[in-house]
Amino acid sequence: MDARFALIQAHDDSIRRYQRLLNTQLTDLEREYIESRISEKRLTLQSIHEARGKLNALPANRGV
Repeated sequence: MDARFALIQAHDDSIRRYQRLLNTQLTDLEREYIESRISEKRLTLQSIHEARGKLNALPANRGV
């Protein structure tokens, strides 16, 4: 569980860092790259949360 939290935190930190970069002077190419990275990080976070939901939906092992 701690590893998942650390992974989520790392992606959140990256998103915030990229968003701060968007507030600086960038070329169109740099801006496009950063926006694509933000999108990738958000998709990864979504996948992590969806996987967690699927794990929580599994029935508990009752000694079988």
